[in-house]
Amino acid sequence: MIEDTRYQRLQHLIDTEFIDDKLLSLLDCFETKNDDEIRSMVTENADVPTIFEYVLGILWYKASERHGKILDYMKLSLDADLLPKTHAAGGEADIVYEYPETEYYPAHTLLLEATLADNTNQRRMEMEPVSRHLGRHLIRTGNLNSYCVFATTYLDINVIADFRGRKNMPFYDTQDYTKSVQGMKIIPLQTSELKSIVMNRKTYFQLYRLFENAYSSTLLPHEWYRNNIQNYCKKRG
Repeated sequence: MIEDTRYQRLQHLIDTEFIDDKLLSLLDCFETKNDDEIRSMVTENADVPTIFEYVLGILWYKASERHGKILDYMKLSLDADLLPKTHAAGGEADIVYEYPETEYYPAHTLLLEATLADNTNQRRMEMEPVSRHLGRHLIRTGNLNSYCVFATTYLDINVIADFRGRKNMPFYDTQDYTKSVQGMKIIPLQTSELKSIVMNRKTYFQLYRLFENAYSSTLLPHEWYRNNIQNYCKKRG
C-alpha cells in the first residue's frame, strides 16, 4: 500500500513537474553546465551529477511507458517529495532497470550509467567502471541478454571506440578465471540523442531494436555513432 502511494505520487510529480518540455530544458542546461538553473528546476538538496542520474531515470521510466519499479532501480536516496538527495554508494551501475520478457525482447537487465565528465576525464573515470559493472553483472546473473547504456553530455571518440571494442573482448572474474563472458553490449548516448528520444516519443521497445541493430553494425567507431545512433534517434516513429 505504501509503495502504491509512492508511485501514485511519482506519477503526479512526472505529470506536473517533469513534462517533456522541462526534461528538454534540463538536458540543455546539463550541456551548457548551467548548474544554478538545474538546481532551481529540480532541487537545491543534491549535486548536479546526482540530479543528472535522477533526470535520466525519469526520462527512461517515461520511455518505458512507466513500467517497472524506477524508485528501486535508481540507486539514489530521495527526499519526502521524491526528489534526489544523494547517490547511494556501491559497486554497481547508477540505474539498474529490470525488463521482463515481452514479444519485443527477452527478459534482461539494462544498466544505465550517467556521467557529466568529458574529454580526458571521461576516458579516465568511466571506461573501466562501466565495463566492470556490466561484466560482473553478466557473470553473476548469467543472463547474456543484459547490456549497458552510457549517457553523457559529450562523447569522447576513444570512449566510443573502447565500448565498441568490448563487443569482441572477453571479461574475466578476477577471482576465478574459469568464469568469463565473451563480449559485452555497451551503447553510448549523448544528451543530444536523449533529447531526440524525448522529442520523438521513442518507446523502449523501439530503443531496444535500435540498440540491437547498432550493436550488430560493423562500421568503425567514428562512423558508427552518427550512422547507427544519431540518425536513428532523430527518426520519428
